[in-house]
Amino acid sequence: MDHEGLYNLFLENIRKLLYPQDWIELDLSFSKSELLTLLFADRYEDIIMSQIAEYLKVSMSTATGFAERLVNKGYLQRSRSDTDRRIVIIKLTEKGKRLVNEIKEIADYYFRKITDSLTEEEKELLGKVFLRIIELLNDTTRKEQETESEENKIRKIEIE
Repeated sequence: MDHEGLYNLFLENIRKLLYPQDWIELDLSFSKSELLTLLFADRYEDIIMSQIAEYLKVSMSTATGFAERLVNKGYLQRSRSDTDRRIVIIKLTEKGKRLVNEIKEIADYYFRKITDSLTEEEKELLGKVFLRIIELLNDTTRKEQETESEENKIRKIEIE
């Protein structure tokens, strides 16, 4: 299948991937960064703002905004570190845990539906294809960041 054929196949079927009926019942009134913050908090339990900022590749103020909105919606809670009162610990509330578990259950259902229909060879090939795609996307992102960094460098201008 050529590039255009893959592109058309993707466009014709993306709705099935992004909008299965199960997703409609969930409260997904989140930005993708807020959703990633919830999933990150679930994965590591106690996190700090700098970890969120680093994970999302955003500034501390932007990460703080995401966390603030999620705290206000009742999905995250803040507390101070016992060892250093300056450090704010972020963790999921019970409401946040329930939402993340629902998302994971739905995603797991669809992943199983796909993988159960594949042979072991097909699963292995699918894993290799995903890893290759991630590798290519990481290379693209790195190149974009390097270009951006070059453009943002302060240049010395000699004055006569």
